[in-house]
Amino acid sequence: MRRSARDYDPRMPPDVAHSPGLRSVAVRRRGEVLEQDLVVVEEPLEIWLDAKPLVVTMRTPGDDEELAAGFLHAEGVLGDGTGIASLRTVAGERANGGGPARIKVTAFAGDRVEVTLAGSTDHPAPAAGSVTPEREFRATAACGVCGKESIDDLDQELPPISPVGCRPALFEALPERLRAAQTLFDATGGIHAAGIFALDGDLLCVREDIGRHNAVDKVIGHFVLRGEMPLRDRILVVSGRAGFELVQKALMAAIPAMVSVGAASSVAVDMATAAGMTLYSFAGRGRGNLHVA
Repeated sequence: MRRSARDYDPRMPPDVAHSPGLRSVAVRRRGEVLEQDLVVVEEPLEIWLDAKPLVVTMRTPGDDEELAAGFLHAEGVLGDGTGIASLRTVAGERANGGGPARIKVTAFAGDRVEVTLAGSTDHPAPAAGSVTPEREFRATAACGVCGKESIDDLDQELPPISPVGCRPALFEALPERLRAAQTLFDATGGIHAAGIFALDGDLLCVREDIGRHNAVDKVIGHFVLRGEMPLRDRILVVSGRAGFELVQKALMAAIPAMVSVGAASSVAVDMATAAGMTLYSFAGRGRGNLHVA
């Protein structure tokens, strides 16, 4: 059973205790005892491309530049040799700093990541703090297709996949290894995770986020910013279900195998099997579904 914030605080590692992804809130247990508990932070982030606003996503703060890089890679913006010339995070103004952005009654900083592509002829990104402080973010918890204008936009050219052969026992062991690295989930019980593993099962990177697609963008963006793409000899493991948008992001990164703790959707299965990706759903010790064409 997950413990309360009161139980966690004395022993929580400093990097977790001070994480921007956590917030303490007051709760009543059994309707009587007033205590403090930890919840996942959910705030909007603007991604700007070549000095123009591109998309707003609801995310858990932290690793925002990786999120932007992973999102742009998944959308094909960084394909065909296109690189990033500059990338910076611009912190928004808090409620005591001159007028925050709002969603209904909740105030947000309105942070953004500004990305300029190599060879861009557009004007430089605006100076920090120049964003209009009174604007309203109108966004729900972001899904993998937010920002698409038509059904045709969902179709993308995907790079070829080189299938890999791994024993089912390896796939079944990976969710447990991912779970052991989910520090924010330990504290809150309410956050998704994505991890990139080597073919021998070594965990190379893990990221957590309120949005499962954001977690995938962050973990892939980590390797985009390190110049270690494509990920042809890696395995993606996700803490939830395998929806088509997650499979699509993995295939854009040329990841040959994907493991999910939850179920796979029909389109995810079709997309993975058509591409030659190994898709293993409902994975856990001694169980799992290997999807075949």
